Amino acid sequence: MVPDAASIAEKETSLDRTFDIVLRPISHPELGEIRIDKDLFAVGRTQPPFASARPEFVVDLSRRHARIFREGRAAYVADLGSKNGTAVNGIEVAQKPHVLNDGDELCFAGALSFRVGFAPRAAREAVRQAVVTLTPERGDLGLQQIVVTSFPFLVSKADETFSQYREAYPHQVNYLSRRHAHIYAEDDAVYVEDLGSTNGTFLDERRLDEQAVRLEDGQRLAFGGDHFVYRVGLESACASEATATATRRPDAAALAADLERTTFVGTAHSFLDIFCTPPAPAQDDEINPDANAPGRASEAAQDTRRKRGRVETFLSELSEALGGSGRINMRRLAGWGAGVLAALVVLVATTVFQGAPQRDMQALLASGQYESAALKADQYLARQPDDGAWRAMGTEALVKAKVPAWIDAINAHAFDRAQAIVQEMRTLARHNADAAPLVDNIDWMGALQSFVLGRGGPEAPIRIYRDEAPIRALTSRWNDDPGEHQRALDRISAYVPAFAAVYADALSHLRKLQSDDSVYVAALDRIKAEIDKALDSDRLDTLAATLTDYGQRYPRLAGLDAVRADLDQYQQIDSEAHAGHLQAVHDRLGAAHFATPPFAAHASALEKLAAAGDHGEALPSH
Repeated sequence: MVPDAASIAEKETSLDRTFDIVLRPISHPELGEIRIDKDLFAVGRTQPPFASARPEFVVDLSRRHARIFREGRAAYVADLGSKNGTAVNGIEVAQKPHVLNDGDELCFAGALSFRVGFAPRAAREAVRQAVVTLTPERGDLGLQQIVVTSFPFLVSKADETFSQYREAYPHQVNYLSRRHAHIYAEDDAVYVEDLGSTNGTFLDERRLDEQAVRLEDGQRLAFGGDHFVYRVGLESACASEATATATRRPDAAALAADLERTTFVGTAHSFLDIFCTPPAPAQDDEINPDANAPGRASEAAQDTRRKRGRVETFLSELSEALGGSGRINMRRLAGWGAGVLAALVVLVATTVFQGAPQRDMQALLASGQYESAALKADQYLARQPDDGAWRAMGTEALVKAKVPAWIDAINAHAFDRAQAIVQEMRTLARHNADAAPLVDNIDWMGALQSFVLGRGGPEAPIRIYRDEAPIRALTSRWNDDPGEHQRALDRISAYVPAFAAVYADALSHLRKLQSDDSVYVAALDRIKAEIDKALDSDRLDTLAATLTDYGQRYPRLAGLDAVRADLDQYQQIDSEAHAGHLQAVHDRLGAAHFATPPFAAHASALEKLAAAGDHGEALPSH
């Protein structure tokens, strides 16, 4: 996050679907204003309106540079691994989408900068809701028909839609990427876009490049090769029927003859996940040698296949395990002699076997088994706490395993459950010096959300003698090192993109608490000083007027009525004490209940005062 007053999360995002996103040019006014009235907007030198700009303006843009999109009530920008980067308020957008707020400066490739704004959306005609049916081309593979009624739809090896075939077709599933492609709706059209997958997305035998392509009824759509190949069916429902369509499945007779062989996708995926780009997104993908020609095997690939001996196979697999190409020149190795070759095999095998735990850990992360990965990292770091690679993997596993459930608890205002999740994270981070600061910041954010939301929201009244301490504790904990806290929370958002929305809310609440600390808590400190001064000097006559004055000047102050009630009780007992009526003082003190600490602390002195008067001692005057 931005470490100054221009933080993207400092202001609450108030964006809904009646508003457009507006980009006003800063660096090149001649580009004109860009008004975005779609849920997804592509940025790239071949994309409109950049494709029609002067070449020297857009030369630094990548062809597939970035995407701007809506998610819920927020707007985001995601960089797609562009060569020259994307920045918001001077901060690079790296592996996670970045929230956009009104007034942000958005810069592409270090050259094209825009001011972000939001504008009321002009009235538009109702659009027709789309239904996409993907019917498998081959009936002998056991693939289910896919019916998509909510968009965007992410094609992913990790999603149940495709991962259900892993046992029967492990290689074909691994030809898909975790973020392979997505299908989304725009007005009356439906589009498919490849997300930089390893083995490609094909529409009517043509591999898609950087741009989204509109789908047409009857087209042939393939993901990763010649296995997951489908015939596209497009239908639409009138806008007036949209609500009913969203809450019920499409007519089974019209869409599929056999419901058991149909996968219905009625819940949209998240653009936040679709455009999150992990450091090595394709590391767990297999290369499909036939991917360039879905529907038929590559002749070139067939010609190059040959049987390999056991030694060559072993060395090839060792090479791949160590990050090599897997290509082995046996003739050259044979010339080295049997002894050298044997020594090489032993050396490489030892290296591979020593790295087996780390590969196992990477496999757990790649397959989404984050809970198991977090436990494995904790066990390893208990023995090797200084291993940086394992600390990094353990931190990623811990955050991905626990933070989604923590977010759900916070959104449900289940703060006790959120705190229990934090304690689980502390246990798993006890040997991980990298993860501990992240857990501390999650703990702080949970306490912040619990305090703010638990008392009725950021505009709730501030009660004297109750709210000052937590406000001071929460703000001072952040103020001790804002930059370090922001880096930790940014790292969490990189692992779990949905965390960004909670993060933005928390920083908005923080800014409000900081303002309350400087205004309202400071006022409460002055009131408490006046109360202490009046009690110490036994001069209470002006205190009621002081309370009334502060109550009028600071309308969100609360608890002053309790102070007034304590003041009235105290003054009555004080009068009895000065009159030397020991029994009356004793009786009144027994019946009194002081809600505020200073009156309770001074009440015991009144009985001593009354006793002194009862014995004829001189009493202090009012």
